[in-house]
Amino acid sequence: MLTHKTVLVSCHIKDSPQAIPLAASILKSYQPYKKEVDVILEDFYLNNSPEEAADLILNYNPDSVGLSVYIWNRNFFTKTAEIIKSRNKKIIVFAGGADITASAETLVNNSNFDYLIKGEGELPFVQLLEYFIGNENHKPPKIIPGAYLHDLGKIPSPYLNQTIEPRKWKGLLWELSRGCPFNCSFCSESRGVRGVRYYSEERIKNELILFEEKKVEQIFVLDPTFNVDKKRALSILSLIRKYSPEIHFTFEIRAELLDRELAKTFSKLNCSLQIGLQSSSSSVLQNINRKLDPNKFSEKINLLNKFGVVFGLDLIYGLPGDTLEGFLKSLDYALLQIPNHLDIFRLSVFPGTELYEKKDHFNIICESNAPYSVIRTPSYTKEDLLQSDLIAEAVNIFYNEGRAAGWFLSIVDILNVTPSEFLLEFSKYVQTRNSVINSFEIQNSFLNYIFNQLSKERYLPIALDLCKFHFLYAKILYTRPLPETGQTKEIDPYKTVFQKSPSLVSDLFNYNPLLYSENGMVNINKFTKKNRIEKSYVIIINNGVSIETIPVEKWLYDITIEINGKQTFSEILLRLKISFEDAGEFINFLLETESIIPVI
Repeated sequence: MLTHKTVLVSCHIKDSPQAIPLAASILKSYQPYKKEVDVILEDFYLNNSPEEAADLILNYNPDSVGLSVYIWNRNFFTKTAEIIKSRNKKIIVFAGGADITASAETLVNNSNFDYLIKGEGELPFVQLLEYFIGNENHKPPKIIPGAYLHDLGKIPSPYLNQTIEPRKWKGLLWELSRGCPFNCSFCSESRGVRGVRYYSEERIKNELILFEEKKVEQIFVLDPTFNVDKKRALSILSLIRKYSPEIHFTFEIRAELLDRELAKTFSKLNCSLQIGLQSSSSSVLQNINRKLDPNKFSEKINLLNKFGVVFGLDLIYGLPGDTLEGFLKSLDYALLQIPNHLDIFRLSVFPGTELYEKKDHFNIICESNAPYSVIRTPSYTKEDLLQSDLIAEAVNIFYNEGRAAGWFLSIVDILNVTPSEFLLEFSKYVQTRNSVINSFEIQNSFLNYIFNQLSKERYLPIALDLCKFHFLYAKILYTRPLPETGQTKEIDPYKTVFQKSPSLVSDLFNYNPLLYSENGMVNINKFTKKNRIEKSYVIIINNGVSIETIPVEKWLYDITIEINGKQTFSEILLRLKISFEDAGEFINFLLETESIIPVI
């Protein structure tokens, strides 16, 4: 008989493939009182208001409400709790999550929170439920200390027991283990319990089979160091390849633990890797309990580049002992590794971490509330940090959003500048613009500016070509043909109105892209000496297996430009003065590759 109703509430930054209530779902799966306790899951986003959240939660008429609190939603949930208590003081409000684990003491005097759970939530959640339903007479303390399950096999899979329906979400978060063997002082992952605890490979296999059956598209693996145990990592990658080959996986790994076998295995999967570099300075890294051998690190990263593995790097600026100059050197080092993307963050000094405990030792001044960002250090001034903010944004616009990994080093090489000098100049250029419409437009605008400024105009045509080609390639890389809904099998291509599929793009280039698209990083100086500018009309198609770059004659290019979903091919060809006979083979090719589909 149900005696207690609790609502577990999650609040995500935005609607994204990573916005999934995994923590709350695990709590619901783990709690043993299925007949006595009704656990309801509810999700919000930061664009919702605390008033909206409180209204919906109160509509359930709950006995208790659990809030999953992180840095980004602390203020949201603090206000939500206040509203709930103002309307019904009898409702018990408890909170857990990373921010509560880090700073529960800051809320101990807040009467809107009855209980604060530090650390992993399964055991404390059950402890609370036992008290709520009368199975335990001893009232828990307001701050419930961390309690850790050493045997993760006791936690049911929220996917396998259908607490989470995979089809409902854009992507999934997947937990394969808990804990971290490393002791980075800016992170609390390794605190509380030593070592790494693992879920069984049998469970992992069954989840993979389910994910494939449910046609999940992408999964983010939560393990902080997936490859800490090479044998286990290879075994899981083998399971992924066997049971879920179509799903895209994102892993966090340590570069120093990579070897040729792992790199080669990653290359056979649909995956990307995220690697924490943080800084290229050994002395700075020493202050946060990390080590780096730059030559060794580059050797490991070269394995990923050799096998064509997609990977990104992380950098942090404002670390103790670092300077703006040191950060720029780290930026240069990171970009020379040719990452597919580079994520850069201002240091946050989280309560509960070793760095927080040592912040006075390092004379770090940081925000007292979330996100606890560093304000200044003895070697990194407030002005330096603001400039680093602008550089980080410049990297995101030009390099990440602009998909510049495949050509960026070619540009800085011919301009004879370092990556950081180029991006510093770009950050200044962006500040002169009223707004950045999109990364491709601002890239083109800046390339025109910087090549003229440095009197390198003769190299500009190939620079613009490289920028455009990689932008278009990235645009269709993950596209699929539009669905064919309701059309008959017998189609007269000349009397049917067609639209272009997202898997087809066409554009005009200064050079034939086949001269540079398959040769890796381009030496622009040698390229311009060897090749003359000659207009090239090109279509690029994702045929579902590979991406084809096809130079075509102008009249064929014109046909693709005219396909707009409003006119038949008869009308298009008549206007272009092209005969059916001449265009037939090309139109059939577009149909066969699903580059065009009928408008119904």
